[in-house]
Amino acid sequence: MAKRWSSRGAPATCEVCGGLSHVLASTSSGIWAAGVVIVVVSLIGALGLHSFLLFFSGLALAVACNLRAWKRAKLVPISKESATRAAKANWFVAGIFVLFGLN
Repeated sequence: MAKRWSSRGAPATCEVCGGLSHVLASTSSGIWAAGVVIVVVSLIGALGLHSFLLFFSGLALAVACNLRAWKRAKLVPISKESATRAAKANWFVAGIFVLFGLN
Protein backbone atom coordinates (compact mmCIF):
# COMPACT_ATOMS: atom_id res chain seq x y z
CA MET A 1 0.00 0.00 0.00
CA ALA A 2 2.91 2.36 0.62
CA LYS A 3 3.82 2.11 -3.07
CA ARG A 4 0.28 3.16 -4.06
CA TRP A 5 0.32 6.32 -1.94
CA SER A 6 3.92 7.31 -2.54
CA SER A 7 4.81 10.54 -4.30
CA ARG A 8 7.77 12.95 -4.40
CA GLY A 9 6.32 14.88 -1.46
CA ALA A 10 5.38 11.78 0.54
CA PRO A 11 7.78 8.97 -0.42
CA ALA A 12 7.58 5.41 0.86
CA THR A 13 10.24 4.31 3.33
CA CYS A 14 12.07 1.02 2.81
CA GLU A 15 11.63 -1.28 5.80
CA VAL A 16 15.09 -2.80 5.26
CA CYS A 17 17.44 0.13 4.59
CA GLY A 18 15.29 3.14 5.54
CA GLY A 19 15.74 4.74 2.10
CA LEU A 20 13.03 6.83 0.48
CA SER A 21 11.44 6.06 -2.90
CA HIS A 22 8.33 6.95 -4.87
CA VAL A 23 6.35 5.97 -7.95
CA LEU A 24 6.59 8.50 -10.77
CA ALA A 25 3.56 10.76 -11.10
CA SER A 26 3.15 9.81 -14.75
CA THR A 27 2.94 6.13 -13.82
CA SER A 28 0.35 6.61 -11.07
CA SER A 29 -1.72 8.93 -13.27
CA GLY A 30 -1.56 6.44 -16.13
CA ILE A 31 -2.77 3.61 -13.92
CA TRP A 32 -5.69 5.73 -12.73
CA ALA A 33 -6.56 6.89 -16.26
CA ALA A 34 -6.47 3.37 -17.70
CA GLY A 35 -8.94 2.19 -15.05
CA VAL A 36 -11.29 5.08 -15.78
CA VAL A 37 -11.14 4.43 -19.54
CA ILE A 38 -11.94 0.72 -19.06
CA VAL A 39 -14.91 1.50 -16.80
CA VAL A 40 -16.30 4.22 -19.10
CA VAL A 41 -15.98 2.07 -22.23
CA SER A 42 -17.64 -0.88 -20.50
CA LEU A 43 -20.44 1.40 -19.22
CA ILE A 44 -21.06 2.80 -22.71
CA GLY A 45 -21.06 -0.72 -24.15
CA ALA A 46 -23.39 -1.96 -21.42
CA LEU A 47 -25.84 0.88 -22.00
CA GLY A 48 -25.68 0.41 -25.78
CA LEU A 49 -26.21 -3.36 -25.61
CA HIS A 50 -28.53 -3.27 -22.56
CA SER A 51 -26.26 -5.72 -20.74
CA PHE A 52 -25.06 -4.99 -17.23
CA LEU A 53 -22.94 -8.14 -17.44
CA LEU A 54 -20.65 -6.21 -19.79
CA PHE A 55 -20.34 -3.39 -17.26
CA PHE A 56 -19.51 -5.71 -14.37
CA SER A 57 -16.97 -7.61 -16.45
CA GLY A 58 -15.39 -4.25 -17.41
CA LEU A 59 -15.33 -3.28 -13.74
CA ALA A 60 -13.61 -6.57 -12.87
CA LEU A 61 -11.12 -6.01 -15.71
CA ALA A 62 -10.37 -2.48 -14.44
CA VAL A 63 -9.70 -3.78 -10.92
CA ALA A 64 -7.48 -6.60 -12.23
CA CYS A 65 -5.51 -4.20 -14.46
CA ASN A 66 -5.13 -1.77 -11.55
CA LEU A 67 -3.77 -4.46 -9.22
CA ARG A 68 -1.36 -5.76 -11.88
CA ALA A 69 -0.16 -2.29 -12.82
CA TRP A 70 0.56 -1.32 -9.21
CA LYS A 71 2.41 -4.59 -8.68
CA ARG A 72 4.61 -3.82 -11.71
CA ALA A 73 5.11 -0.10 -10.91
CA LYS A 74 8.74 0.72 -10.15
CA LEU A 75 9.90 2.74 -7.19
CA VAL A 76 12.41 5.51 -7.88
CA PRO A 77 14.85 6.47 -5.10
CA ILE A 78 14.69 10.04 -3.80
CA SER A 79 16.86 11.89 -1.29
CA LYS A 80 15.42 13.24 1.95
CA GLU A 81 16.24 16.81 0.85
CA SER A 82 14.37 16.42 -2.45
CA ALA A 83 11.38 14.91 -0.66
CA THR A 84 11.32 17.83 1.80
CA ARG A 85 11.47 20.37 -1.03
CA ALA A 86 8.71 18.54 -2.93
CA ALA A 87 6.50 18.48 0.16
CA LYS A 88 6.96 22.24 0.62
CA ALA A 89 6.14 22.81 -3.05
CA ASN A 90 3.00 20.66 -2.71
CA TRP A 91 1.82 22.75 0.26
CA PHE A 92 2.58 25.98 -1.62
CA VAL A 93 0.54 24.86 -4.64
CA ALA A 94 -2.30 23.70 -2.38
CA GLY A 95 -2.29 27.11 -0.70
CA ILE A 96 -2.50 28.85 -4.07
CA PHE A 97 -5.47 26.66 -5.04
CA VAL A 98 -7.20 27.49 -1.76
CA LEU A 99 -6.66 31.22 -2.30
CA PHE A 100 -8.09 31.02 -5.83
CA GLY A 101 -10.94 28.89 -4.56
CA LEU A 102 -11.97 31.53 -2.02
CA ASN A 103 -12.64 34.11 -4.74
